Amino acid sequence: MALHSLTDALTPVLAEIVSGGGYVSIFKSVVLIGILLLWCKLLAWASTDAKAAHLSQAAFNIGNLVGLIAAYAIVFLVPLSFWLIVPIVLLIMAGEVAVYLRARNKVAGLSDLKQQWDDYKKGMKRAKKSDTPGAVQLIAKSGPLPVPEGESPDRPAYDAAQLALGDALKKGADQIDISPSAEGMKVKYIVDCVSYDLPAVLDAAAGPAAISYIKAAAGMNVDEKRKPQTGTMKLTVEGGEKRDIKLQSAGTTAGEFIRLMVNSAKRHSRKMPELGFSEAQMKVIKESIADRSGVVLLCTPKGQGLTQLMYGVMRGHDAFMEHMHSIERDPPETIEGLTPNVLAANATPDEEAAKVDWVGSQDADVIMMDRMESPKSAASAIRYITESERPRRLYVGMRAGSTAEAIEQWRKLLGTEGQAQGMAVLKMVICGRVLRKLCAACKESYTPDPNTLRKLNMNPEKVSTLFKARETPLRDPKGNAIPCEFCKDLRFTGRTGVFEVLVVTDEIRAAIAADGGKPGSNFKTAFRKGKNRYLQEEALGLVESGDTSVQEVLRVLRPPEEAARPAAAPAARPAQRPAAAPGAPKPAGTPRPAGTAAAPAAPGARPAAAPGARPPAAQGARPPAAPGSTPRPPTSRPKSG
Repeated sequence: MALHSLTDALTPVLAEIVSGGGYVSIFKSVVLIGILLLWCKLLAWASTDAKAAHLSQAAFNIGNLVGLIAAYAIVFLVPLSFWLIVPIVLLIMAGEVAVYLRARNKVAGLSDLKQQWDDYKKGMKRAKKSDTPGAVQLIAKSGPLPVPEGESPDRPAYDAAQLALGDALKKGADQIDISPSAEGMKVKYIVDCVSYDLPAVLDAAAGPAAISYIKAAAGMNVDEKRKPQTGTMKLTVEGGEKRDIKLQSAGTTAGEFIRLMVNSAKRHSRKMPELGFSEAQMKVIKESIADRSGVVLLCTPKGQGLTQLMYGVMRGHDAFMEHMHSIERDPPETIEGLTPNVLAANATPDEEAAKVDWVGSQDADVIMMDRMESPKSAASAIRYITESERPRRLYVGMRAGSTAEAIEQWRKLLGTEGQAQGMAVLKMVICGRVLRKLCAACKESYTPDPNTLRKLNMNPEKVSTLFKARETPLRDPKGNAIPCEFCKDLRFTGRTGVFEVLVVTDEIRAAIAADGGKPGSNFKTAFRKGKNRYLQEEALGLVESGDTSVQEVLRVLRPPEEAARPAAAPAARPAQRPAAAPGAPKPAGTPRPAGTAAAPAAPGARPAAAPGARPPAAQGARPPAAPGSTPRPPTSRPKSG
């Protein structure tokens, strides 16, 4: 009775303290559910990506799931404030993301994540990229071309175009050539300056049909098969970003030839810090740009990125504060603030010198010449520099393999009378090469032989592991071969530059004079005394860091006459140039033909003793091929790469 009375008395009090409802906070629930959905999305992506990046998919799935369960166990089982629980949950999720990205960076890098994010924003995730009927969607000026029906007469041409373009574009081709051969129509494509053949050959009917289909999309005259033509179009590959295509066609006695150049306007878009200079080299070059006086020689062998080097250095100047001009034969693109002055490809020495005189009269602060062939031009350039009251800079592009070679070419260009002034205004020489970077996802590590390291001037005590291109296919747990999704089985992905930079001091000039004008032993001594590094030493630094391989360094350092192609990936063997019919446009700077692709050279070449010295081939290695240069129109003189 007493208990009943107490209950009746407390009921009104409890009712005032605990009002009805309010047991679940909608705001807090939405926050926790939102975090859960985001976490699940990240787990799904990490599971798919781990397999593609050759990480342990099961281990990361289990670890990430355990973290998720632990975080939400804290939410429901630990009596903590909501404002304390949310940071704990986010911290656990961020920790999982950081652990995964760190592991991924060691194996495959993170550079491709931006492209994945862009694809995701467009609703084109990796798993859904094959919804289009064909891998390649051609886009004419009127819009995307429809896919022909199975019985349509255009269907064979469409299928042939897909075969010719699909594989090459998936692998990031910069240039695709479809040319006549004895077997039919051969397809050759260039990726990172190296040429590959498409394994399949288009037959005599499918090849011309594919060319006509592509020409129609570019607005070219399909019926005209002999006169050179140009056209433009766009395309997408597996629903990805649009790519700008420039086409060139020409007729030959064997048939029609067509070349597709992919995103050619962006080919030389790198800024100076992106070219591959070391920190020490960047400091020296920036000081030279600030000085803005004298002549700087920029040199590479053919097909080794000369145009990119020149444009990258020019971008190092302030286009708004400096008056800049260029003298070029067929400029590949325009740079903001750089006034192009076009010189005919077949210009005479007098015409070249007249152009230099005229551009110099425009009171330019900086002039860039893609190449100089006339001693009269050199004399005009020296007057342009020496007769000005303020500093003036001239960049000259050259085809040379080393700083010593470039200086020798410059002295020959000056002639006997101009030697003194020409060498006095020479301030710097930059010589470069383009190296392919090993695929971080599928490269193989190995323990190098100590004797080989010593021959390469590398310390065996510091270098215990080097990397090389994978020689056998990747395999799944069942032993089946699987392609590498990062490099598409090319074993390399991306490229970088490596450079030899020489500041021409009075000591260097005196050493050259002591050598009788041609850089020799005195020059080598002065080069070393100035703490300069040879091109091979800079390249082997990239080998030591794991960015590239010894075989790749040997390939690009060999002179062009000894060059042969690098080892082929199973799915894309390096190209053998088909026998071109008379009059066929010749692809610029593509590798020299050989009987079969050579295996990669074994490490063990002796380093060069001086700038430009020829590094001997490793034992058993065949000479490799000079990579492809910047493609030029079929009717014009090939331009520097």
